[in-house]
Amino acid sequence: IETKHHEPLMYRLYDYLKDNHLGRENGIKKPELAKKFDITERELRKLTKEINTSTELEKLVSTTHCCYMCNTKEECEQSIRNTYRTAITLLKKGKAMERKVGLNGQIKMPLGNAFYEIVNTFEK
Repeated sequence: IETKHHEPLMYRLYDYLKDNHLGRENGIKKPELAKKFDITERELRKLTKEINTSTELEKLVSTTHCCYMCNTKEECEQSIRNTYRTAITLLKKGKAMERKVGLNGQIKMPLGNAFYEIVNTFEK
């Protein structure tokens, strides 16, 4: 198993959330958390993304409405559902924009070394 080492600030954020904001009831507003670590909200999003995608760290961070370390299976599942919901919404928006300018089916997304069409999977 390969261990990916992250920047120290990410570990500090992870430990801080685990120690102080475990569970939704203990959440902290994102601007307040960013200020606590003297970073921008954009940097905070980058760090929480890194935590959530790291195979080295076991817990997830929810960023819906506020930031907290997920404490239950239900909180983890809700955070995952919110991520999928956002992704699907963005895909639908892209398809609508494509249709609006007459590029139906002509936009390709670069995925690795190949190009794939955006499919209508998420349309009703």
